[in-house]
Amino acid sequence: MSEQQETLVQDQAVAGRDDISASRAFFDQRSRECLISGAIILPLICAIVAFSLLTNIAGRELLMLGCINIIAAVGLGLFSGTSGILSLGHVSFFGIGAYVTVWFTLPPALKSFLLADMPAFVREAEWSLPLALPVAILVCLVIGAISGLVIMRLRDTSAVIASFGLIIIAYLVFVGAKVLTNGKQSLYAIPTEYATWPVIVSSLAVALGAAFFLKSTKAARHLEATRDEEQASRSIGIEPQINIFLFWTASAGLVGLAGGLYAHVVGVISPNGFYLEKTFALVVMIILGGYRSISGCAIGAIVITFAEKVFRNTEEYLGSFAGTETIFGFEFPLVFGLTAISFSILILIVLYLRPEGLLGYRELAVLLFKGGGSSAVQSGQLATPGYKVDIRRSLETSGLSKTFGGLSALSDVSLRVDAGEIVGLIGPNGAGKTTFINVLTGNLFASSGTILVGGQEATSWSAVRLARNGLGRTYQNIRLFTSLTVLENVICAVTVKSPALSRARAQKRAREWLALLNLEDKAAVLASNLAYGDQRWLEIARALALEPDFLLLDEPAAGMNSSETEELKTLLSRIVRDFGVGVLLVEHDLKMVMQLCNRIYVLNKGELIADGQPAEISTNADVIEAYVGEEGDEEHYLGE
Repeated sequence: MSEQQETLVQDQAVAGRDDISASRAFFDQRSRECLISGAIILPLICAIVAFSLLTNIAGRELLMLGCINIIAAVGLGLFSGTSGILSLGHVSFFGIGAYVTVWFTLPPALKSFLLADMPAFVREAEWSLPLALPVAILVCLVIGAISGLVIMRLRDTSAVIASFGLIIIAYLVFVGAKVLTNGKQSLYAIPTEYATWPVIVSSLAVALGAAFFLKSTKAARHLEATRDEEQASRSIGIEPQINIFLFWTASAGLVGLAGGLYAHVVGVISPNGFYLEKTFALVVMIILGGYRSISGCAIGAIVITFAEKVFRNTEEYLGSFAGTETIFGFEFPLVFGLTAISFSILILIVLYLRPEGLLGYRELAVLLFKGGGSSAVQSGQLATPGYKVDIRRSLETSGLSKTFGGLSALSDVSLRVDAGEIVGLIGPNGAGKTTFINVLTGNLFASSGTILVGGQEATSWSAVRLARNGLGRTYQNIRLFTSLTVLENVICAVTVKSPALSRARAQKRAREWLALLNLEDKAAVLASNLAYGDQRWLEIARALALEPDFLLLDEPAAGMNSSETEELKTLLSRIVRDFGVGVLLVEHDLKMVMQLCNRIYVLNKGELIADGQPAEISTNADVIEAYVGEEGDEEHYLGE
């Protein structure tokens, strides 16, 4: 065998091993973080429970309630932490889960007395708790899906108010629907013997497993991107509404599971148990531990469960002195509300000293294994990303106008960018350049005119649809997903462009883009911790990861020093040469524009005043006047 043949065989063998290892590498970094965190949290909780039972530090009921609180807090944190929307309505699902399970587990004789008007098949049923819980979860999922259709369209304060409205509606239904809940009266004699440790622990395992799995998915990463910067997430093709709906619905099921277990631990339920006090306790749990991480929500629930017991016992102890002791001649008052006051003080202290909670924004595995957790990024030889834009593709506007009330920001702007060329868009401050980019990318809609992408009418397309059909962009003011790592910022775009990629392959593709922009060694760094210049590079890497036909850059060199500007010029030339991308460059560095661009358009006061080759633009009297007001300042205008 010749040396050349041996080399070929060796290369094929290496390629085969790489394919095998790639097919086995299902998990990306986030998946491993979630898997390890779950593998630590569940045994840790079980160990705490076992130790407490053996040493009589806490009773059986308190420990079971602690596990239930963990399930409820994890369910609430799964939605609120991932979406950034604080929900005050999840206790309604807690109550629904409790009532639905009781319908099927309460003895028929007692249901005939308390819930006599229930349908016969429910009144005669006497199921075990493991059979009733799936029904309760299903009901909560259905109601969660119905309410999620509203929540997914809301943001910020409006979403919080809507969720608060949900709990009020649920409370009124619990009180008013006497046929289902016995109204203001309690449902009692609920069989507590059904709440065994195997049922509690297995439910806890299911809840943690479901939460950590959902947290590891691309849907979670996309929703976190929306939480950090919704406009930028839409610009890479992320549609936030479906992700908000998914996590709201899933969290409703988890909180419903907790409610079903709760009813069978305490043995008595009433509408007052599923109202403001429980809502406040759940919110304290997730904020204390760190609501953006599943691990934090679990730890917060553990701390608050024991703290609540201490506060209540203290309140009862002090209350025993009411009317019987005097202090400086004053009768000792009746103590009430100590628990709520203590929680309020505790949450204020946490928000002041550590706003991100005890565990912060990352999972437990990241904190315990800083050298090998999220900061561990595989090294190795990376290929250059490969894709090629069809040379026939073009981006074109015709008569594009945008008005805000009586103000005309753009007027009759016609422009064309072909694949494989760099086109400049320049003009003085306030000329309308960023407005034009925003209209072109769907962040604003044109008042008149047309936009054609590859010959298709795209004037009314949303930012998401435009991004998915070949438009990538950066922003004048950097918009990164600051709570995600550098690598995860790019993975968000990769998984939009190639949703069928496995997690490991999507991560590898993202690393290739980072390597192209010399950011691979910073892959595990939070985007918020990057230096300004690296943040600019990351925004470009994220836009390129969409594999766009056209790249719209809004002042990419802003804030860069001369060496970084030279690197940017080299990069843009390489992008056009290697991938055939069409680039629309909006930039104040006129020297850079003159050197890079094939053609240049000039805007002034929203109107197109010139277009042509760089040499033509540099001597155009209208352009010079728009910039400096006098032709005699031509040298300054040219940046020479």
